[in-house]
Amino acid sequence: MAIGSHALARYQRGFTYLGLLMFVIISGIALSSTGQVWHAEAQREKERELLFIGEQFRKAIGSYYESTPGGVKTYPLTLQDLLEDKRFVTVRRHLRTIYRDPVSGKAEWGLVREQGRITGIHSLSDAKPLKRDGFSGALADFANAGKYMDWRFIYTQTTAAVMAIPPGSPGATPSSGAKPNPNGPLSPVTPSRPGNRIALCVNQLAIENAQCRESCGELTGPACHACFTAASDAHRACLRN
Repeated sequence: MAIGSHALARYQRGFTYLGLLMFVIISGIALSSTGQVWHAEAQREKERELLFIGEQFRKAIGSYYESTPGGVKTYPLTLQDLLEDKRFVTVRRHLRTIYRDPVSGKAEWGLVREQGRITGIHSLSDAKPLKRDGFSGALADFANAGKYMDWRFIYTQTTAAVMAIPPGSPGATPSSGAKPNPNGPLSPVTPSRPGNRIALCVNQLAIENAQCRESCGELTGPACHACFTAASDAHRACLRN
């Protein structure tokens, strides 16, 4: 009887061990799957931020170009020119801050130049985008891009014309034969309806707050407070414009 009891106990321990092992394996698979889903969603969020920020740079470059005093329009020499346009008696600001690249996490951008001047920017990341289609208008060339650095946010007369065409209207799809407006250069498009303006401002505030949280760490100290205050001030100014 004693031998039978010992054998039964060993069998039960072995069964319990196998059950625990299966539980660990299944849990590991579930955690791995959850981690992959979370990573993919985090990457998609960074892609959405990159698309928004890239458009802010494109519009700022367009604003600088279109507001050039005199007859010959010029692009900026540096990104700093977008923050402080000193071509006027009163300094103009086409961009509030040099945004960080949400993919690389750095405030460093690849620059697209024409005759030494900046016509656009792009990420320096060589990672492969998850978003492969669904682009429209001036972003149509982003489809099936192999790297984030291939997402180039460039301001030209052609992209200005594409940006000015309302979605769904005839000619909304960009073509290589697009021509400049014969009545003069087109200004960068800004939201015309209050709802669009509010959505733009809220999106910008969310991005800047996220960057403040990332850079502040413990969310303490005067520098962190100044960052959030500046973001709030910019949000209020955005709503007033």
